[in-house]
Amino acid sequence: MSWKDDLNYGLAAFGVQIPDSLPIDSLSDKLAGRPLRNTAAIVAASAVVFYIAERDYNPKVNDLFDAMTYCSTCLSVGYGDIFAKTPVGKLIGTTLMTLGPALSSSALDGPQEESLERVQEEILITLRQILDRLPPATQAAGEATANA
Repeated sequence: MSWKDDLNYGLAAFGVQIPDSLPIDSLSDKLAGRPLRNTAAIVAASAVVFYIAERDYNPKVNDLFDAMTYCSTCLSVGYGDIFAKTPVGKLIGTTLMTLGPALSSSALDGPQEESLERVQEEILITLRQILDRLPPATQAAGEATANA
């Protein structure tokens, strides 16, 4: 058995399995879609995993709230008074520090796709209204020739 098989065996109790491949680009699109909800979910999930990984090895991680403080700090400023001691904790910190600034900076922007689609629809409606007010092209060309 490989390490991945061992890990999948352990994670099966939680209904989780490590994917064979991770489509990074589609992951970034999903995270940007609802940034506040996804930021909260990432903090919650990473805090649970960080707590499980660090609770017996890190004297500064005494409860889930300590783990949540570490994870939310990694998402924003990237440092604090808690430092990861285990390899899993360090991996979580590295991931959060990589994703965090972009994700947390857009957390209060709201859903991006819906907002962009709405703006594009408004632009299209405005352009159609302008086009409806313009005289037909043949009349405008004829009037310009007559006035010349």
